[in-house]
Amino acid sequence: MKDHTNRMTIEHEGMHISFAHTEKGWMQVTLNPAKELRERVPGIPFPNFELAIAGRQYGNNPALISGLTALPSEMKLVSHSADAEGLQLQYRHEQLRLKVQVDMRFIPGAAAIRQTTAVTNEGDSPVVLTHLSSMCMQGVATDGLLPWYDKRKIRVHYCRQTWNGEGQWRFGDLEELGLYPTSVHPSTSAVHFSSVGSWSTGKLLPLIVLEDLETGKAWYCQLETSANWHLEIGHRGSWSDDRGGLFIHADGADERFGGWSKQLLPGESYESIPAGFGCCDGDFADAIRELTTYRRYLTKGLYGDMPTAPVVYNDYMNALWGDPSKEKLTPLVDAAAAAGCEYFCIDAGWFSEIGLSWGSGLGDWQASRNRFGEGGLESFLAYIADKGMKPGLWLEMEVCGDDAALAAKPDDWFIRRYGIRVGGGLRSFLHFGHPDVQSYMHSVIDRLVGMGVRYFKNDYNLCIGPGDDTGCKAAAEGLRQAMADFYRFIDEVRVRHPQVMLENCGSGGMRADYEALTHFHLQSSSDQEDYRKYPSIIGGSLAAVLPEQLGIWAYPYPLLYTDLPNPECIKETSRLAAMTDGEQTIFNMVNGMCGNLYLSGHLHLADKTNRVLIAEAVELYKRERSFISQAYPFWPLGFTRISDRLNWAAVGLASLDHSRLLLSVWRLGDGDEYRTIPLVTLNGRSGIGELQAEIVQLYPCEGYEVDCHYSPKTEQLTVRMPKPYQARLFEIRFAVNTAVADTERLKRGNSCIISNT
Repeated sequence: MKDHTNRMTIEHEGMHISFAHTEKGWMQVTLNPAKELRERVPGIPFPNFELAIAGRQYGNNPALISGLTALPSEMKLVSHSADAEGLQLQYRHEQLRLKVQVDMRFIPGAAAIRQTTAVTNEGDSPVVLTHLSSMCMQGVATDGLLPWYDKRKIRVHYCRQTWNGEGQWRFGDLEELGLYPTSVHPSTSAVHFSSVGSWSTGKLLPLIVLEDLETGKAWYCQLETSANWHLEIGHRGSWSDDRGGLFIHADGADERFGGWSKQLLPGESYESIPAGFGCCDGDFADAIRELTTYRRYLTKGLYGDMPTAPVVYNDYMNALWGDPSKEKLTPLVDAAAAAGCEYFCIDAGWFSEIGLSWGSGLGDWQASRNRFGEGGLESFLAYIADKGMKPGLWLEMEVCGDDAALAAKPDDWFIRRYGIRVGGGLRSFLHFGHPDVQSYMHSVIDRLVGMGVRYFKNDYNLCIGPGDDTGCKAAAEGLRQAMADFYRFIDEVRVRHPQVMLENCGSGGMRADYEALTHFHLQSSSDQEDYRKYPSIIGGSLAAVLPEQLGIWAYPYPLLYTDLPNPECIKETSRLAAMTDGEQTIFNMVNGMCGNLYLSGHLHLADKTNRVLIAEAVELYKRERSFISQAYPFWPLGFTRISDRLNWAAVGLASLDHSRLLLSVWRLGDGDEYRTIPLVTLNGRSGIGELQAEIVQLYPCEGYEVDCHYSPKTEQLTVRMPKPYQARLFEIRFAVNTAVADTERLKRGNSCIISNT
């Protein structure tokens, strides 16, 4: 066994990336919050990327695992450089004349790195890439006494997604998820999470957290793409001794997971999608805290002079359901303005004639001639503005309806597969790499902005699927290019119209990734229309999307989808009487104040009590949104499953030093009117003596107080809510030892330190 004690360690924000010196240069061996490790077994040095090409053996068991490609081990490190901003590593394969550039950018203030990997063909012949990782980090959870496969060692957190059911976090040990030893030979099993198509978060989030329960540490990774992606946890073992360790592998370019390939002509380069990753002391919540800081770094500058976390009213959910008219909208506009809303967005249907289906006419984006009265849409937008709100409209920019005039354009205006336009049914997808498509959609947006529109909700209700194979390229690569083309267009829109707010919606949260969210200001969390199910979605989604970007519906006085055959039922005496105690409104407004408040519902039907509750929540939200935009989520009761109605739920937003918390508490259908909520888990704050706290019920503030008791000895809050489906918002202020907090920050620092041993 070779001696790999000659180490180089890169430090950033409490992370230590260790490299061992081999005959081929420095190779990465561990990633850990601790600099000095007592490893159970030595790791195997390896470049922190994976690469495969057609015509060469992929590596060990390519049908089963991505993170064991052969080419990286044949490459030699030819240069490396590190500074406070990042680490760059350059490898070369002399025989194949391939160069790989690994670019790791250190994120200020976060235990996080953003990595891309680029490969260049320096030879004289074309090369076909069949796999390129964004990152592959070795040496995960190598310390402690327990072996990596022990069920008590590793817990993997991942998040399931579906329409109306986003944010469903689950966890499991390595064996139940698919990784386990089987013989004396290196394991060829692995844990896989992947997605194909442009609904990048339609099945799973491109995000995992790996928690070492033995040592109290966490590793995490998110991929930033609206196209195909693949995350993998595997074990790199030795064929000759007991060396080895876990690795986390991330890619958006894999022939086996989505059919990706890419031909590189001589002199051409290809860069992977970005991956954000890191490690920290602590657990799942601490990992999300670091990722929250990382996401804020990605989105800094996105808003410019735009307001952060505005109050938006949208007329769709549990209100007009895509059937707007001047008569229906006017009372909603008046009520939204009275409640304090800042934007009013007219959702789907504004472009179709009354009585006709709007889905097949998408793409022309001409205002209906009979929905908005004598002055038309422009006059009604002016009415919204006169009420003190900025007007908004719903679009599906990326699609064309079969009955639209736009559908007559040539096929090269559209994404195609097998020579046929992708879509089917009511919609086909536009190709934003075509300059005429860009010009056309710019003209649409310019025209609507000229009419007074200051907010666009861009929806995305179908998935492209495998991609676009036009020009004989792999469909998966065509999908990545299509997404990049569209986001370049969105960037142009933001430059042309810096006063316009842009919301991303994909049937709710079906495309809520951080490729999209570095271009859009806001993200719809869900199409869920049952307010009682929303706390489950809110809790899980806050681990994936910044609270200030996460649009959360609050829809008092709802017209449910099942009520559409009889819309007048919402005015029935029994329906209105059920709202008089205000509890349904309170529950809705507590939901909305956990992120970016999206109002809907028939607010004009609210009685005085409920009008006051709505306006009070909007006013409180406006006071707290600057705090929300700097806060970090936590989950004192864990996650609540969307099917679990016999339970309580709690979600909090904490300040950086945890001196102030906003805690939303919901009693769902649980028969117990008491619930004790532990606050002891907040970032290791326990164990420093009695933690004194001031507890205030922030919402509603008068007439709806519930009993609560906080114990500084146990650091637990007990709440009593006498009725099912009640909710309250609390403020908790702790007495913080600033000297201790400052010491903890100094321990981490934020600069790059390189040391050799």
